[in-house]
Amino acid sequence: MPGFFTLLFAVLGLVLAYRDPRRLLPGVLLGLAATSLVAWVVRSVLELGAALAGFDDTTRNIVGGVLMLAVPVLAGLGLGVALVLNGVTMLRRERRTLGNTLSLIAGVGVLGVIGAGLVSVLTGWLLPAVVLLLFAAPIGYVGFAFAVFLAWSLVYARVARLAPPPAAVVVLGSGLIGGRVPPLLAQRVALGVEVQGGERRPVLVLSGGQGPDEPRSEGEAMAEHARGLGAPDEGVLVEGASRTTEQNLRYSRTLLADAGVEGPLLAVTNDYHAFRAATLLRRLGIAGHAIGARTARYYLPSALLREFIALLRDHRMLNAVALGLLMLPTLAFVVLSLLRL
Repeated sequence: MPGFFTLLFAVLGLVLAYRDPRRLLPGVLLGLAATSLVAWVVRSVLELGAALAGFDDTTRNIVGGVLMLAVPVLAGLGLGVALVLNGVTMLRRERRTLGNTLSLIAGVGVLGVIGAGLVSVLTGWLLPAVVLLLFAAPIGYVGFAFAVFLAWSLVYARVARLAPPPAAVVVLGSGLIGGRVPPLLAQRVALGVEVQGGERRPVLVLSGGQGPDEPRSEGEAMAEHARGLGAPDEGVLVEGASRTTEQNLRYSRTLLADAGVEGPLLAVTNDYHAFRAATLLRRLGIAGHAIGARTARYYLPSALLREFIALLRDHRMLNAVALGLLMLPTLAFVVLSLLRL
């Protein structure tokens, strides 16, 4: 049966999620519990299959090892190919920026790691295997964190939709094109207007400053677009000074306080960005949640990778310490190699 730590991680994760789901820690704990449970189930199934097949202990271990290695390799190949194909689609449909090439870079990286491992196995060249082994812990840490980020973002999206009605709805800006609201931002504004049209009629804040290549602030353009969708003039506030998501939230909080609006707010963005916006709400001590409008599927992989990198940056000290500890074997290997020269 699953062990004590599996149950402990599950209970702690559920308790923390109930207290505040706007952080990744509950997802990490539940992810550890789920990983432990899946490993136990797979091991039990393999042992049962080997026993039914009449394998001895040696054969059973070999078969189990091959299967345990083959499954992640095949999954990695599928993931790498899918990311590369998505990266090509992004280059065809979107501007060629670093953020829009993240899925392509990640796909090439995944296929490169698998390729290095296969070359090492087929040729007997140990250097790629040694390098992969040394970096296995940091790679596993980042991979596990990304998987948890994806899973917990989906869970949080359901939780946020069940939150009580807010006192204010804050639509986060994302940039204009030619001074007009582009489709991505229009989806956010439309969702914000939809939520504001509920029974409680919360205040609607359109938040976004003016970039160096924009003729007006995002907030002004968003307000114009919102009125075109039926938002009333009264109950609409424009925040036109912010340049980042954190500033969107901080400046909007100040604007609402000056207007005498108190109570939780609901940040409206796109689905790939909602969880990180929620973590910023928590870090800033603002009551409320974040929800996201749907995004085109081809755009999601690179956008999610970008948000994950931003989340790592937001908690850079914690991640730097964790990765540093995991890199200690690599550093020890390098030092010992240099001493032998």
